[in-house]
Amino acid sequence: MSSVSGASSIPLQPPPPHPSTNTRRPTGPVPFLEYPSPHATTTTTTTGTKPKRYLIFFITGNPGLISYYTPFLTHLRTLLNELEFPFFSSLPGSGQQPITFHIYGQNLIGFSDSDHQPFKPGSSETEPFVLEEQIAYLYESLVKVDEKEGGYDEILLAGHSVGGFLSLEILHRSLLARGQLPISAALLLFPTIHQMHLSPSGLHLSRIRAVPFLNQYAHVLAKRVVDLVPTFALRWITRRVLGMSEHGSEVTTREFLRSRDGIWQALHLGKDEMGVIRDGEGRWGWWTSCSSSSEGEGSTSTASGSQDEEAVAKEMEAVEEDWERVEAQLQHENQQHQHHLSQPHDQQPIAQKHNKGEREAKKPKFFLYFGQNDHWVADKYRDEFIESRKKQGHTTKEGGTTKIVIDEDKIPHAFCINHSEQVAEKVRLWVEEVLEG
Repeated sequence: MSSVSGASSIPLQPPPPHPSTNTRRPTGPVPFLEYPSPHATTTTTTTGTKPKRYLIFFITGNPGLISYYTPFLTHLRTLLNELEFPFFSSLPGSGQQPITFHIYGQNLIGFSDSDHQPFKPGSSETEPFVLEEQIAYLYESLVKVDEKEGGYDEILLAGHSVGGFLSLEILHRSLLARGQLPISAALLLFPTIHQMHLSPSGLHLSRIRAVPFLNQYAHVLAKRVVDLVPTFALRWITRRVLGMSEHGSEVTTREFLRSRDGIWQALHLGKDEMGVIRDGEGRWGWWTSCSSSSEGEGSTSTASGSQDEEAVAKEMEAVEEDWERVEAQLQHENQQHQHHLSQPHDQQPIAQKHNKGEREAKKPKFFLYFGQNDHWVADKYRDEFIESRKKQGHTTKEGGTTKIVIDEDKIPHAFCINHSEQVAEKVRLWVEEVLEG
């Protein structure tokens, strides 16, 4: 079969050290959810110690509606309160520095009709947003949230599904900006980070991309069918047939299916994912190019076998190697800054500031939670990734930089529909590990 063309309407290039200026931005407000710490306004504790502030920046999957994750983030907020409480109670503390958590998440752009003008076919400037535009805007949003609060001590990126891929992209962008953001961990839930087009659902979507008529009009057909179904019937189908929770059914019906452009945005972004989340396409030199053997809907030829086996592991390796380089640079800058501070005031360089560099530089850790028989993650590449990480010593019994868990509780890929509390409990354990260093 011939290769599938049109991987992305905007070619992915090595990201600049600062947010890109050549991609579109939303023209209206982007919905978001924010869960501050109940101790957010506390500047010192009874011991006079300033709290260490953490930001958990959550990135959704596709469809990119943050409302899907309200139960998950609400329960996670409750669990994190339990981690904070001992430090702020009237009882004597442990002597450790107190901590606070701020949770923030927002829609992917294009999923709210209010954040853009009506989409029109025929041009990359008027059609739905693609991955590169999502990355650029998420990065800008993260920088703004961080600066708004005067700079957090540590940032934990959390991503679901394609949000895992976006999290890694944002981490790399920060590293190339010389550690602009103090990202200390990536918490990836059911991540789709490699060869997504070879997953069971990816193969179906790749077939749509391979048929010119469906590639162009699938969203039109889907929207017309949905519009013929009364709202009460959509709620019944999502609840009784698809088994969604009441909350999941309401978000799906009201915010996704009944939106003007939501279906188109979801399909357009999904098709872009099929073309982009393969071997990295040389974005940062993560992976050797194997495009000739990975093109097409069913390519699993032996020609790409050895390269595919190491592809995802190289992604994580690149993050760690880049971090070592950036960490050394930050340490050098900190030493220079301390030297300047030790000089008499009139000898200090004017406007010589290292506010970002003054924040603690930590080598990031990675936590990945894979599903069993995940229809968006091919088991073959998941297992090869895990084996590669073990061989290279990143998942040792003593710890390492990567922790990988394969689900044993039969939690589906779309956990936010019915299993929010279970997954929030698992994330809380990861956060505790981050705190332990």
